Amino acid sequence: MKILSLEFENLNSLKGRWKLDFTQSPFAENGLFAITGPTGAGKTTILDAICLALFHRTPRLKSIAKGNNEIMTRGTGECFAELEFEVKGKTYRSNFHQKRARNKHDGALQTPTCEFADADTNKVLETQLSKKIKLVESTTGLDFSRFTKSILLSQGEFAAFLNANANDRAELLEELTGTEIYSMISERIYEHYKSSEEGLNQLKAKAEGVNLLTAEQVEELSQNKASLEIALKQFDQDLKGWSEHLAWWREFNKAKLSLESSESELKTAQGELKANGQQLEQLAKSEPAEKLRPVHKDLHRVQHEVASLNTQLEDANKQLEAGNQEKLQTETALNAQTEATNQLRKEQTELMATVEKVRPLDQQVALFNEKLATQKQSKSQLKTEQETKQSLIQNAEKSLEELKVQEKTLTEYLSANESSKSLDRYLGQWQTNVAQIRTLEQQQTEQQKRVERLANEISIQDQQAKQLTQDQQKNTQELSALATAEQAAKVLWEQSQQVHSEEQLNGLKHVLEAWNRQTHALTDVQRRYLLATEQAQVKRIDLERKTSDNTELTKQREVLVERYKEKEQSLDRLKALIAQEGELAKYRAMLEPGSECPLCGSTDHSVEQSQDVNALLQQQTQESEALALVKKEGQDLRQKLDSLGPILSHLEGEIKNLTSDAEQAKQSWVLLVEKFTQTGASIPYANAQLDNSAPLMEWVVSHDQIADKDAVAMFVDRCEHELNKVTQLQQQQMQAKAGYQSAEKQRINLELALKDALNKVEALSVRVADLKKQRTDAEEQTAQLKQTQLSQWQSLQQSITETGNSAPELESIDQWLEVKSAASQEWQANYQQKAELDKTLIAQQEKHQSLAASLGEQANKLAQLEKDLMTTSGDLTKVQQERQALFGDKQIQQQEQLMNTRLEDATKELETLKAAFNRCELTLREWQTKQDAFSKELTVKQSDLTKTNESWTQALLASPFESETEFEQALLDEQLRADLVALKQRLDNAIVSSSAKLKAAKQSVDELLENVNATKWQEVEIEQVEQQVSDCQQQQQSTASQIGAINANLEMDKKNRENQQHLFKEIDEKQQAFDDISQLNSLIGSKNGDKFRKFAQGLTLENLVYLANKQLQRLHGRYELKRKAEDGLELQVLDTWQGDVVRDTKTLSGGESFLVSLALALALSDLVSHKTSIDSLFLDEGFGTLDSDTLDIALNALDNLNASGKMIGVISHVEALKERVPVQLKITKHSGLGVSEMSKEFKVA
Repeated sequence: MKILSLEFENLNSLKGRWKLDFTQSPFAENGLFAITGPTGAGKTTILDAICLALFHRTPRLKSIAKGNNEIMTRGTGECFAELEFEVKGKTYRSNFHQKRARNKHDGALQTPTCEFADADTNKVLETQLSKKIKLVESTTGLDFSRFTKSILLSQGEFAAFLNANANDRAELLEELTGTEIYSMISERIYEHYKSSEEGLNQLKAKAEGVNLLTAEQVEELSQNKASLEIALKQFDQDLKGWSEHLAWWREFNKAKLSLESSESELKTAQGELKANGQQLEQLAKSEPAEKLRPVHKDLHRVQHEVASLNTQLEDANKQLEAGNQEKLQTETALNAQTEATNQLRKEQTELMATVEKVRPLDQQVALFNEKLATQKQSKSQLKTEQETKQSLIQNAEKSLEELKVQEKTLTEYLSANESSKSLDRYLGQWQTNVAQIRTLEQQQTEQQKRVERLANEISIQDQQAKQLTQDQQKNTQELSALATAEQAAKVLWEQSQQVHSEEQLNGLKHVLEAWNRQTHALTDVQRRYLLATEQAQVKRIDLERKTSDNTELTKQREVLVERYKEKEQSLDRLKALIAQEGELAKYRAMLEPGSECPLCGSTDHSVEQSQDVNALLQQQTQESEALALVKKEGQDLRQKLDSLGPILSHLEGEIKNLTSDAEQAKQSWVLLVEKFTQTGASIPYANAQLDNSAPLMEWVVSHDQIADKDAVAMFVDRCEHELNKVTQLQQQQMQAKAGYQSAEKQRINLELALKDALNKVEALSVRVADLKKQRTDAEEQTAQLKQTQLSQWQSLQQSITETGNSAPELESIDQWLEVKSAASQEWQANYQQKAELDKTLIAQQEKHQSLAASLGEQANKLAQLEKDLMTTSGDLTKVQQERQALFGDKQIQQQEQLMNTRLEDATKELETLKAAFNRCELTLREWQTKQDAFSKELTVKQSDLTKTNESWTQALLASPFESETEFEQALLDEQLRADLVALKQRLDNAIVSSSAKLKAAKQSVDELLENVNATKWQEVEIEQVEQQVSDCQQQQQSTASQIGAINANLEMDKKNRENQQHLFKEIDEKQQAFDDISQLNSLIGSKNGDKFRKFAQGLTLENLVYLANKQLQRLHGRYELKRKAEDGLELQVLDTWQGDVVRDTKTLSGGESFLVSLALALALSDLVSHKTSIDSLFLDEGFGTLDSDTLDIALNALDNLNASGKMIGVISHVEALKERVPVQLKITKHSGLGVSEMSKEFKVA
């Protein structure tokens, strides 16, 4: 990366816009240049501008954003920085810009803007702040941290890498070289290790928490389940019998309750009919009056309409009379308002003519008043300025006198203290030399402490060696005793092998374990055989009972079919009679009172002579309900028969399946017995004997013992007993063998411990020798440090004496330097104050002359302004007199507004009266129309009243009533009549319904008593039956719950056995993976990533030390960097001029530290060049601690770097450096203003 040009504006003290083009003169001819200027002038601001253009931050300011910008020059409204640079042959341009609101110095900070572009094509690549920084990093290969440690070494960070501790140095290397991936790998491996360990522990805990059932427990649960299933079937049968008994009782009680309820309802309905007889008789008598009700209603309606029309006609006549009177009054007021409005319009015309003459005069008066006020204000302002300038002249004269006194005092002080003028050139070097001497004193103290520490450690190591020798003698005695114990354990193990060999016991155990595994299947097959035969027998009994029930239900259904046919025929006959009576009713309704019947010739057509339809309808309802009951009973029987069919088929299928299961179990039994025999015959030692018992093959079960539970149980117990006996013998052998192996292991471990102790004694001897050598070296280094300190103190005394000062003692040198530094600073401050005072004196003299000239000009302006005021006043008086003659003191706008208001009010009143007159005419026309309509309608209604009255008279004469009063007395209220009709209908329906229910209830009771079990069932009360049903249900539920619990336990045991096999397999896989990651974690894994990071950074540091030593060879051949052996990332310096003595980096003097830091900085630049070639380098304030010789060495090195093509910028205020570097960028500081500037050639207009 090579920096080509830098342009910036308003940054820190550098106010204005500046541009440095490093491709042009004077930088193009010489790539080594210096940036010089006094402290605080703004030298480092140039480096801040470079960082700001690239990364939007500086080494001194971590954040520059919308709410925070401390780099913008005070009193300005914007700042800007732009950098052009070259990377791999391509040129790029990066900038940063921020302004305040309205570009005012006190405006709010706005959001910054930026741009990153291809400078060759001017193509903008990015404008977003965060994305632009990432693009700069990817393009240059440098982030902010690497940039400030490889290209731009900022103030205070020059020796950061050299003085950092191990962890900080590792982080710096990580930032510079981008090797943070090693830390991430180390952390990920540690996290993987912990998660694998946790997963493995969880699986192991899960495996330990699983409990499996034993064979005996499984067998016991299976037997309990079989017996419970048999009991459950018996409970089902008992519950069914008691449930049928309880159902009969409930139906019987329900039928009896229905019978009693029906009888009560019938009595209640008949009583209510008798109680309401008088009201029902009243309903019959009101029938003739009901026929006249419509005609009577019409008469009253027409009479009401005629009366209403008469009232409306009278109202219309009154409204017409009032409307005519209101119209006359409104017309009179309208004529008067019209005349008044016309008079106002005439007055308005006259006012407008006068206003046209007065308005121009008012405008002239306003202009003259405005001009006069302006002239008076100017006069007052001129007088005020005149007085102010006279006061300023007096103040300026006073200030001149004071400044001359101050200038004389400073001149006398500088002349009297001329000796302090040159102290500032030597004080820095003297202070550095004192610091080096103090450092050497501290190093002597540390070396002396090291000598004492080494002596103490040598004593401790000697004590440890003596203790190890004593422990070695004790362990030798224990070794002899362990050898004897090992021999005794070996004899005991060999004796156990002579009774039963290990091979023989393994063979027997193999046979017995195989049989034990097969006995579970054997007992399971026997259980299935016995269960199948027992269940088949139970199912056969149930099948016979269900078949008998099916035959009985079939017979009952045939009887119900016959009853249904009889009821259906009876209902059809009743329907025919009712239909015939309905046809006769139609013809009866067509007969007129008094006329003869075409069928019988009778003139009396009363309803009492016809068939009783209500009785027929009651009988039909009863027959329909009886038919429905028969049909329901038949449907119930059909459902029972339909449900029995699948049950019978299911029972037959179950019996067949159970018989097949028993046969299959028998076949499986034969195969298992043969497998037992084959297993025993195929394995050696199957006929061996233990403790004089019978050979194994003699007590195997036979083919025909499938139904013998005792034989199978005896075989299973024998297998388990023999297996336990073999296992016990094997454990005895294993214990003897383990005792022998343990004794042997203890002997071997003790032998190894003796060898280890011997090695430790030898190592301690070597360590003591090394410590003694280190103590000798430390004593020699202490002497060398003392000699070096004395030499440097003598040189410092000589330097002080050469300046004409007396050298103080070493103990008081610090106080002496403080006194001299204060004297030097005071002289420089007074010198600077006198220079500023001279400039101020000249400026005050120029200001006094300028104020005197300005005061004369203002006197002339004031005289001319007095003449202009008199002329304007005369013109104003003339125009005001003319206006007074025409219009007086009246205001045009006020008079116009008053006239417009009066005319507007009159016009509104006129329009209101016109609208009122129109409304009167419209209202009169509407009432006239209504009057005509009412008259016509009244004529029609009066004619209708005459006709309706005649109809009512004729109807009344034809009725049995003598008068209208008698008719009204016989007529019932409409609501009362409706209530009586509803009452009659309800009572008739209640009698019919209760009669039908009574008949059906009697029939149900009779049918229930006809049941074959009715007599027997009545002997047991319903409460006892309910208790029996409840007990059976509880027993059934309890048994079912026990069976469910057994099934759940067996199923859970089965799943646990399957899952455990998978679990052990998963544990093995997890353990293998955990072993791998555990080994990797022990090598490079760590929680915070330090282990692998430090290892990787150690390799990087080796490379950095190699590159730094190459730079040191070019800078100064005296020093060489090397890593500390005991501390992975610590550095130390080898001084080749003092016998290759090794020095800690903290003991280096200021000049030595600068040289080593410079070499490291150049090496770091080379180290990051695998990403970006570093062709530019800036050093900020690193030369203040160098003496003249060391400065020459450093500058020669920089010249060599410049010759290799690198551009190097050095920031310093050291005078000697300014003399050695011809190309300089000077920054001048303006006193008292807080701003600085560079040479005019770098200023941008």
